[in-house]
Amino acid sequence: MVTNTASKPSVRMAARFAYAAGTTGIFANLFLIALYILLGLQAGRPEAETSLGSASDLAGTASDLVGSLATAFMIPVALALGGRLPQRRATHLTQAAGLTAMALLTIGGLLLVLELLAFEVETPIVIAAWIILCVWLLLVNRWLRSSDALPVRVARLGAVLGAGALAGYVVVGLGLLLPRMSWPQPVVFGVGALIGLPAWLLGIPVWFLILGRYLGTS
Repeated sequence: MVTNTASKPSVRMAARFAYAAGTTGIFANLFLIALYILLGLQAGRPEAETSLGSASDLAGTASDLVGSLATAFMIPVALALGGRLPQRRATHLTQAAGLTAMALLTIGGLLLVLELLAFEVETPIVIAAWIILCVWLLLVNRWLRSSDALPVRVARLGAVLGAGALAGYVVVGLGLLLPRMSWPQPVVFGVGALIGLPAWLLGIPVWFLILGRYLGTS
């Protein structure tokens, strides 16, 4: 009884962090979409290179900063979920890998904005960290579902989103193995984007919002 009562504030705090992670994640991805739209407009309108370039720089900086904030908010949520996982070696390793990935994503965006890390160095680190985070999302939700620590719908959605984003990365990776500038390569890239982007850009932040709602009412 005492343990249950003492855990309520921590659960409510985890719910707030989940809401924050989902909200900031949506905004970060909106800034990222705006960045690529501005870059496309800039390529088609050389005469507006200065104004569009400044706007794209601002959108990129905002995406990096807000994205770092989003992954920072994920860390307390991951720690709270860790207490509901089965105590096995595999879960401990997965938790450690997921938390490390979140920390790298948090620090990487800040270092990039502060120009302490080159874009060419930060990009592969971010890609690897997101792949690990997708694996974490998939496995953790499967374990939480099997142990009834989360509602079936919430855990199933998290697992599907993790698998979808991960599948997108795999397909794009296979496309990189094709001859450069060959006609199948953009087709494979497009398929990977169709599979992975909806889960990554929208699905994962929305899952954190749904998780926050559940934790807040549990």
